[in-house]
This record gives sequence, structure tokens and C-alpha cells, in this order.
Amino acid sequence: MASKKTWIWIVVAVLGLCTMALFAVAGLGIYFVTSHISTDRTSSSEAFRRFDQIRSKFEEQRPLFELDHRQEPRMTRTLSELPDARERPTELMILAWDPDDERMSSIKLPLWMLRLGRNNIEIQHDGGFDLNALDLDVEQLERVGSLLVFDFRTPDGERVLVWTQ
Repeated sequence: MASKKTWIWIVVAVLGLCTMALFAVAGLGIYFVTSHISTDRTSSSEAFRRFDQIRSKFEEQRPLFELDHRQEPRMTRTLSELPDARERPTELMILAWDPDDERMSSIKLPLWMLRLGRNNIEIQHDGGFDLNALDLDVEQLERVGSLLVFDFRTPDGERVLVWTQ
């Protein structure tokens, strides 16, 4: 009889530990998202200033991707032809502006996280194109250093800037 009670307590304890571990993982996930993604209301002049500020870091650099006449991303040069950098980037940054809602979204994605389980970066944007189509190799991005990956603008005023730092 005492043996059955012991097993019940063991099962309850294991279930309790699993539940606590699940809450801990969920809490870490929420913390990660809130610390790496931010969305703020911003005036158009402030949004333009922020894009210009970031773009000025790459003023002599052409984006790695540009849109062709069909609004499809096209590589301007291959990553393999770019020289190795002294300092490796640690994050892929995405800055997006939605003029209809006057919202600026900023996303910081650690490159180590993008490597987990996949060799290519997969990001979905609700706007005019799918960033998955860029088909970037994380190891190549790290090798070439800080780089302007994409500068996307729509006729409606939406803008997305992607770079590594």
C-alpha cells in the first residue's frame, strides 16, 4: 500500500517539474521576443530620419539585393566574391516602416539563432515580397562582416531595411 502512494508522489512530482519547466521555457521565449522586437508609433519624418541615419553607415555600399522590374529580389553581387571582414557581425537587423499605421518595427535576430536547424535565413514580411526569397547563407554573412542586405521601398511608402552588424 505504501508503495502505491510513493509512485503517486513520484508521478505528481515529475508532472510538476515538467509543468514548471514548460513555464520557464515559455517565459524565456516571451523575454527573448520582447527584448529583440520592438514596435513604436512614429511620425513619417522621424521614420525617414532613422532610415537615413542607418543608411548613412552604408552610404558607399550598394544593397546586396535589389528589386528587378517584376518586383522580385535580385542579387547585385554574390557573397562569395566579397572579401573577408576583420570583425564578424553578430546580428541581422530589420527595420520596417508602415506609413498607414505610422508604425516602425525593429527586429534584432542573433545570427547564432538563425543557424539553429537551418542553413538559410527564413523571415516573412507581410508586405510586397517574401524575405525567404533572399536565400542567404548565415556563414557567408558572418564572413563578410557588416553589410547592407536589402533596402526595399513600395510606392505606398512602406520601407524595409535589412543589414548585419
